[in-house]
Parts: sequence; C-alpha cells; structure tokens
Amino acid sequence: MVIFGALMNGLEAMVGGILGLVFKRWVSDDLGDFLLKGQGLCVILVAVQGMAGEGDIAVVTLAVAIGAALGYVLDIDKAIHRLGDWVQARLDALLSGSDRFGSFSEGFVTSTLFTCTGAMAIVGALESGLSLDHSTLIAKGVIDLVVCIPMAATLGIGVPFCGVALLVYESALSLAGSALGPMLTDAVIAQMSVTGSMLLFAVGTNLLGITDIKVANLLPAAFMPIALVPLMQVVTALL
Repeated sequence: MVIFGALMNGLEAMVGGILGLVFKRWVSDDLGDFLLKGQGLCVILVAVQGMAGEGDIAVVTLAVAIGAALGYVLDIDKAIHRLGDWVQARLDALLSGSDRFGSFSEGFVTSTLFTCTGAMAIVGALESGLSLDHSTLIAKGVIDLVVCIPMAATLGIGVPFCGVALLVYESALSLAGSALGPMLTDAVIAQMSVTGSMLLFAVGTNLLGITDIKVANLLPAAFMPIALVPLMQVVTALL
C-alpha cells in the first residue's frame, strides 16, 4: 500500500501526543518552556543533518525566494491558524471553556510544522510512493513520537492532531511520487531535501524563541526544485 508509511508515521505522532497529554498535569509552565527549548535544539540538529546534503545554492535560493512569495500570497500560515482556531472554538464549547488541555491552535500548528517539514518527511514519503519502501517514514515516526510527548505536555491538545495533518501531507507526497516518478530524479529529491531541512531549521529557532518566522508560508519552497532543477540543467547545457 502506497500510503502505509504515512499511516504509520501519523499514528506514531498521534500516540506521542496522547502520551504527552497524559503527563501534562505534572508539567509546570517553567518545566514545559524548558522542555520545549530542548526540543528546539533537537529539531535544529535534525535540520542541520538534512542540510548537510548536496544542496545547490542557486536552486535552494531561488526555491526559497519563489516559494516564500507564493506562500505569502496564499498566506498558508493564516489558513492553518484559522483551522486551529475553529477547532479550538468547538473544543471550548465542548469543554465549557476549560483551559486544562491548552491552546489547540498553537500546539497543532507547531507540531504539524515539525512533523511535516524536513528531509525525512519529504524523502520518506517519496520513497514510499516510488519504491514502496516505508522504512524511512516508520523510523521518522519514532522520532515524532518522542518529540510529540514533551510538545503535548507543554502545548496541549492540538499536538496529537498533527498525526492527521501528517497522514494527509505524506499520503499526498507518496501518491504524487507514485504518479510523477520520472520527474522526481535523485537531483530533484536532493534539493527538495535540503530546502525542506532549511524550513525545519526555522521551526527549531522558533521553538527556541530566537525567531518568529511564519514557516508555513515557506512550505511551497520545498517543492520548487521539481521545476527549478530541470530548468537549471537546461540553462547549464546552453552555457
């Protein structure tokens, strides 16, 4: 099954989020903030490892420039927050305004960006689609499970739902990989991996409080290499 890896990864992330909610009552605000910064460092480590690949500066720079412009116009960040706020309103009504489980929107957006960006999410999903190799996504799911525990304990009820967003996102990538196999060369996947890892680095610096980047608006950048790599190859051949 093409989406088996995405399904497993989504379930693992959801389990981590649920476990985090179980322990939330024992996590103070100070401890939660400290744990979140620790996870920020871990996210940066994963991002740096992904950026250490064979990235073409020209392709990555153009991908970020074009993708950022497209994401800004579409305002993906606002759309994701609007979805989170809509669910939050329903939960507030259901739980009579209780804040025991925290803000849905903040937890959902932060955990979704962590699990959906980066080299493993992109490359793993494409491997599932191209060769039915789900090992990368399943291994990534273990990381997501571990990271989502302190995230949920700190950020609340929105975190487990990143598993749903992750399932949809990685399933779409896997199906696209299956359908567009000839276009997804090793060179294209390599540049997508490096660009996606750069976005994950921004997620890490946001968690540390160093930056306040709307990473969701940069998501289109991760897919720009699909067009840019063949274009750069044509330009290079003509020179």
